[in-house]
Amino acid sequence: MEIFKKYKLLLPLLICLAITLVLGVILLLPMSEADPGEGRETDTQTESETEECPDMTLEFATDLSAYEDYMNPEAGSFLLLVNKTHPLASTYEPTDTVKVKDVRQNETRNLLLDRTAEMALEAMFIEMRAAGFKNVFVTSAHRSYEYQYRLFFETYLPQEMAANPFLSREEAIEKVLRYSAYPGTSEHQTGLCVDLMTHNMSDLDESFADEPVYAWLLENAWKFGFILRFPEDKTEITGYDFEPWHYRFVGRADAYAIASRGLCLEEYLADK
Repeated sequence: MEIFKKYKLLLPLLICLAITLVLGVILLLPMSEADPGEGRETDTQTESETEECPDMTLEFATDLSAYEDYMNPEAGSFLLLVNKTHPLASTYEPTDTVKVKDVRQNETRNLLLDRTAEMALEAMFIEMRAAGFKNVFVTSAHRSYEYQYRLFFETYLPQEMAANPFLSREEAIEKVLRYSAYPGTSEHQTGLCVDLMTHNMSDLDESFADEPVYAWLLENAWKFGFILRFPEDKTEITGYDFEPWHYRFVGRADAYAIASRGLCLEEYLADK
């Protein structure tokens, strides 16, 4: 009985010790993979990645399987930035150009474009026509440094000075720079962009935004790897007036990211 009484006094202490040991073991165990907090973080990351890189298997009205590799090249491979602060050398020429097919029927100029961009452009025109837009054509593609020099200094500048004789030469140049690139700073030198017109238009101007095909391009151009290069709400960033006719090839993955986030190319590259 004396022994029983002795151990009875120790029983509460033993219980406390046992509880302490159990709690210590639980705290030392690694967190389970099913931790709710970790699961939520993973879900958020997956959702974000899905937004940036959606399923690129698209349905078209026509069979464009032969063009798929051109429309969807490796992401980042066509992000060359050319603008007023990122010029090209006067000697720069794209290395692999081909003739543009979708030009005005009586076009006498030999319009050229980077091969990948041209094949993706062909696909876009095939689908465009299937959607009922049959009066669209390419009016400008690759331009050499020399061509851009003549266009800027021998065409646009004299026109501005004649129309505004009160302007100095420097002021006239600044005016031209709102709608034309100084030699070496034109995207057309890359061979990766085109200007589009319709047969309803008499000149290349903002009236293209009133054409039904413009709304179609805003919604679908990214599928073929093209972006609207100079949006109306990005003029302060791009340095150019709104050009609804000017489309630049960057590849589908990058075009989707740019269009879905409402960015211009400068903003997109600044985030990278």
